[in-house]
Amino acid sequence: MSGAAEANSVLVSRGVGRIGELSVSSDGKKIAIRRANTQPEVFLSELDPATHHLQAPRRFALDENINLASAWTPDSRGVIMASNRSGKWKLFRQDLNQVTPEVLADGTRNVILPRLNPDGTAILYSTGANPDDPQHMGAVVEIPLQGGPSRSILRIPAPYNLQCARKPSQVCMLTTYAGSAYQLLSFDPESGKTQNVASYKVKVALNWSLSPDGSQLALVLTNSEPQVTFMSVSDKSTREVELKGFSHANSVDWTANGRSVYVIADSAGGGDAVVEVEPSGNQRVLLESGKNTRFWWAIQSPDGRHVLLEQLTGENNVWMIENF
Repeated sequence: MSGAAEANSVLVSRGVGRIGELSVSSDGKKIAIRRANTQPEVFLSELDPATHHLQAPRRFALDENINLASAWTPDSRGVIMASNRSGKWKLFRQDLNQVTPEVLADGTRNVILPRLNPDGTAILYSTGANPDDPQHMGAVVEIPLQGGPSRSILRIPAPYNLQCARKPSQVCMLTTYAGSAYQLLSFDPESGKTQNVASYKVKVALNWSLSPDGSQLALVLTNSEPQVTFMSVSDKSTREVELKGFSHANSVDWTANGRSVYVIADSAGGGDAVVEVEPSGNQRVLLESGKNTRFWWAIQSPDGRHVLLEQLTGENNVWMIENF
């Protein structure tokens, strides 16, 4: 067999959503497809002071665009997000009492994963590679929290994640990905000077979070071992904490007080769970989703009252096509 097509292509189905999987019956008369019509959206949940559990999440970003929130304002009154509402990823801020977000950065390149700088006066975000740059370099960019001119801090290939500790710490870290290796780097948010911290050659995605005081990293391997690795920034010593009753850990973010992390893990019921995990090994489930809901990450507000949940909404269905 040459692998070449024996005839011209013919459209056999059209519909809303993405086709993720396809299977053809042995007699060639039926096709089964999985059509996904899902997208990530921002939800908010309040932490119940009596039970210390998360209350039922409510939709925060009310439009139908893809919205990815990854930071709170220092006063806990607003959420910073990237959104593709105009066909290009831009930076937005939406306060808790607002219905429509306001644009903070509207540049010529896509905005990825906004975070706060150490003193909370500016937002740092990464951009994808510049198509006009022969080296295909991405960048880490700074923009004032209240909006204004942006400043490029550093240029680097394939920036994947970034996060800063809170003052008085000045520790900021980012990840780059090339081939099969993740490179974890620290960087100076003023000069952009980088320093290697660690390298990881893994076949799955590496997710990590820097503690608010900059002393520890928490790391998980997506869809791999159900455990959290806590690593000291100063001496690189590690401690593994196994997640009890879960098959996979998918993301990790430190709580506002720096005493524990929120981990998104696959629950036994078929959905996801927000699990609070302490470096000592203590852990408890704060929230579980239904079978058709997936959580991507959970980030607590600085005042500890709210948690933003990046949640995959929509539906996945299997369709049968006949008589095509």
